[in-house]
Amino acid sequence: MSVPGVPSDIAQLTGPVVIGFAAQWGLFGCSSVQLYLYYLNFPKDDWKLKTLVYGLYVLDFAQTLLVTAFVFRMLGSGWGNLTILESVGLSWLALPFFNALSGTIVQCFYAWRIYTLSKSIPLSVLIALLALCEGTSGLAFSIILELRVPTFADLQSQTFVVTTVCLMSSAACDILISISMIILLNRHRKGSMFGSTEQLVARLIRLIVGGGVLTASFAILDAVFLLAYQNNNYHLAPNAALAKLYTNALMVLFNSRAQLRSNSGNVVTYTWDGETNKMSRATALASMPTFDRSMARNGQTISVDVTVDSATYPESYPMGRFDVSSH
Repeated sequence: MSVPGVPSDIAQLTGPVVIGFAAQWGLFGCSSVQLYLYYLNFPKDDWKLKTLVYGLYVLDFAQTLLVTAFVFRMLGSGWGNLTILESVGLSWLALPFFNALSGTIVQCFYAWRIYTLSKSIPLSVLIALLALCEGTSGLAFSIILELRVPTFADLQSQTFVVTTVCLMSSAACDILISISMIILLNRHRKGSMFGSTEQLVARLIRLIVGGGVLTASFAILDAVFLLAYQNNNYHLAPNAALAKLYTNALMVLFNSRAQLRSNSGNVVTYTWDGETNKMSRATALASMPTFDRSMARNGQTISVDVTVDSATYPESYPMGRFDVSSH
């Protein structure tokens, strides 16, 4: 049912804005939880990692405030004013700038990690160049929005080239990162003799590939909506989620390390002739007790039960029974 003075396609202008606004706050809540978990579990992380995590969260917080101000002006204080509804407002700063900045930071971090794993300078440089291409084109996108685009109706005609470069370089970088990490981690998994290492690597692969596919999909979807639908705001829905998807994907990967920790199994227990000798985890593998065979009677056995905390010693080494009667 149409309302006098309200365009019949009003939902195409306001609906994506509402969805993007909900995505902004929902993902900001997720990143807040991830930050709290990181704070609890990794207080001794290197200052560089802490700067990365907390810095990305500050960017997320600033973007959320700007998006909230933009949406409030469009659907709150400016409600009913079609000029305000169609104007770019603060979106020139809130969306392309912060999306490009957060995405570039995360992708450059992966470029560094890939270099440490592969020692391949060309591959790492290629990933870093794609990330910087996204960042610079995103910055150019923001400047063009502010200076040349008065309304969203003019967005496609004024930003076709820079939008394509920004979003496609972002998607290509995410896909390249995912493929590179799959190859490198699978190579490490095949070289491992232990099941726990294989499980850890498999979990890392799922997290990295899942995050890369998700961010690449949203970048491609944003480009398709922006280039194919000129007279509506469909593109704002996936675009509003991009920066926080990068942040959450990286934080989930960092916090996955906490799954390796266990509060149980902190001692190594040796049992001989009914006696129990428990050693602390710190000294268990450093000093192994010596058993005197002359103290054992014929037919007696010595059993060694070892339980190692997976956070410090991720592999398990099964030990059989030592039968003194056979020697």
